Amino acid sequence: MVVRFLLDENVPATVVELLRKKRFQARRVQDVLGPGSTNGHVAGEASRSGDVILTFDSDFLKLNPALRDKVSVIYVDVHPRIPAEVSRLLDRYVEGCVQLL
Repeated sequence: MVVRFLLDENVPATVVELLRKKRFQARRVQDVLGPGSTNGHVAGEASRSGDVILTFDSDFLKLNPALRDKVSVIYVDVHPRIPAEVSRLLDRYVEGCVQLL
């Protein structure tokens, strides 16, 4: 099964490169839906496409029930959000997160 990610606007572009090196497919919200897309629009796109949402936005954990059951979300809670540190952590843990989905 090929896992495809839809990266929220707050995820650094370096994460796209990392996911692709790990042989995942990755798209950025701003490329697919345009900048400033609402969480509902992002979740709707992920529901239609089967993408896993990758985000730093905890609001994705509170999606309305009609969408929540149709999408998978990986919420990354790391501070400070230094791109190199985010990439290091995802490099280490993303496969385990995908297996849990």
